Amino acid sequence: MALQAVIFDYGGVLRDDGREGWDALDQPSGLPPGALWSAFHDIPEYRLSRQGAIDAGAFRAAVRRRLVAVAGDEARTDVALAALDRYLADLPALDAEMRALIERLRAAGRVKLGVLSNAGLGWTETLRARGVADLFDDVVVSADVGLAKPDPEVFLLAARRLGVPPKACLMIDDQPQHLESARRVGLRTHAFTRASLPDLIARLEAERVLGVRL
Repeated sequence: MALQAVIFDYGGVLRDDGREGWDALDQPSGLPPGALWSAFHDIPEYRLSRQGAIDAGAFRAAVRRRLVAVAGDEARTDVALAALDRYLADLPALDAEMRALIERLRAAGRVKLGVLSNAGLGWTETLRARGVADLFDDVVVSADVGLAKPDPEVFLLAARRLGVPPKACLMIDDQPQHLESARRVGLRTHAFTRASLPDLIARLEAERVLGVRL
C-alpha cells in the first residue's frame, strides 16, 4: 500500500529539545549530572501529566519536590528550573531543517501530515499558538485526548483522525518503545535522530512523497 500519511513526534523530532540540552544545565546550576531530566521524566507524575490526569501546576510541583530532594536546597532548585525555562523558551517552535522538510511534504501534497506528541494538558492550543498546528492536517496531544504513547490506541487514534489506514501511516519518533508499539498495531515506523535526518529524507524520497527542495 502506498504511503498516505506521515506522523511526527514533536519533542526530540520536530524540535530538538532532547536530553543533551537539559544535561548541559545541570552542572552550572549546581546539580548532579542528569538531575533535571530525571526530575521531569523519571517520576510517577510524568506519566500522569501525559495522560491528562494532572495539570501543569501539579506536575511542576512534583518536579520541584524531586529536585529539592536531589539538590538539598530550594534556592538551587529554583535557579535550575529558571535556567531550564529560559532554555526551552529560546528554542524555535520547529527546527529549521524540520520545517523545511514539512514544507516539502506540504508542497508535494501526496500525504497527510500529523503530529502525535506526549505532552501535558493544553499543549494542543500551545502548538496552535506557535503556528505549528497550521502546518499539519491534525495534531494529537496525549493529555488532551487522555491517551499517551506507548499505548497502542493513541497510534490508532492518530491514524483514524487523519482518515488513513494504520498500514499506510509512517510514524517518526525518537523513542524505541513508542515505535515498537506503533508497529504492533500496523503502522510503519522510522527511528529518528538528528544525525539520521538524511536517512529520513532519503526514505521519503524513495516513497515518492517529497516535493522539490524549497
